[in-house]
Amino acid sequence: MLRAAECLIEAERVLNQVLDGVAPDQWRIRVPPLPDGPDPARPTPLDALVRHHVRTVAALPDLLAGRAADPAHLADVADLEHRQDLPALAREASEKACAAAAAVADPTAPTGDDALRAEELLWRRAVGAALMAHEVSVHRGSVNPLTEHLARALWERTEPEAARWREAGWFGAPLGPVPADVSWRDRFLMLAGRDPHPLWDR
Repeated sequence: MLRAAECLIEAERVLNQVLDGVAPDQWRIRVPPLPDGPDPARPTPLDALVRHHVRTVAALPDLLAGRAADPAHLADVADLEHRQDLPALAREASEKACAAAAAVADPTAPTGDDALRAEELLWRRAVGAALMAHEVSVHRGSVNPLTEHLARALWERTEPEAARWREAGWFGAPLGPVPADVSWRDRFLMLAGRDPHPLWDR
């Protein structure tokens, strides 16, 4: 299995665990802008963010098969606006996307996104899911949910090309200085321009 696929699967697992812990009165919490969110310029209510994420994830199997997302293949999420069981909805889409990611054998295979090859698309989805898991978790009053294994893998992939990730709008200006003994979680988030502890630092 491609390392990018492994990271996507782990990032989705972490994100699904975070969503499982969201209380009924927390779905209107506003989450800071995310690079692959519905609006990269302003905070988004958590329920709207999850619905957008589900649409994005549901399109992945088609994209990895080299075709644009077919509306017929998104039938399972066609009633997004009416379903209230958002964690279950996210998990359904995630399971299908992760199965498709695990089946990718050629990292250079073209995708339904003309600008991206399979490996790059998987890395973007992994980074997007990891950043979303972090922001949702800390803004609902919990802690950084990323595993050290996942955070280190994402850091090792993105750090040599951090300028390109920033140019593409995925990373903000890096935070620093980075202490020598900082965790991989904090190291990756600071590289991405994300405060690892935004509520505790105030």
